[in-house]
Amino acid sequence: MIPYFHILHSAEQQKGLDQVGPDFFEYTIYSDGTNLDKGIFYYTTYTDKQIKVVDMNKEDLDSKDLITFDMLTKTCFNYQN
Repeated sequence: MIPYFHILHSAEQQKGLDQVGPDFFEYTIYSDGTNLDKGIFYYTTYTDKQIKVVDMNKEDLDSKDLITFDMLTKTCFNYQN
């Protein structure tokens, strides 16, 4: 999935480049991809490029209830020492 996201990020709209109204700019909020064979949804956000994973196999997809997840946008730091 990492090369996939590198390609997506190379085409994303950056903040401040496309003004669509007074003091309002269009930009890419998130990028996503799905592994249909494994049933896994991946996404990154504009504010955090770390790949987030939603495993759809852990959800009852036959449920009549809508399943929602908050989009994680806070930057995460992985300390190595």
